[in-house]
Amino acid sequence: MRVIAVTALALFLAGCASNRPASVDGECKVFTDPGFAVQGKRLKDKQWIGKTQEQGIQVCGWARPKN
Repeated sequence: MRVIAVTALALFLAGCASNRPASVDGECKVFTDPGFAVQGKRLKDKQWIGKTQEQGIQVCGWARPKN
């Protein structure tokens, strides 16, 4: 009985091995880090780019672009 409990616990905790949520792994493969600061023409473009890039930095571990 103890072996079953330890095995179940090990399998349960094995899902925590990644530092990202499982739902994010697919999204990080879809969007790639451009490797440079992307600029937009309109304010709305700049806001969308900034939001998308910041999410990539926080969630996918992209490197922050240099100024």
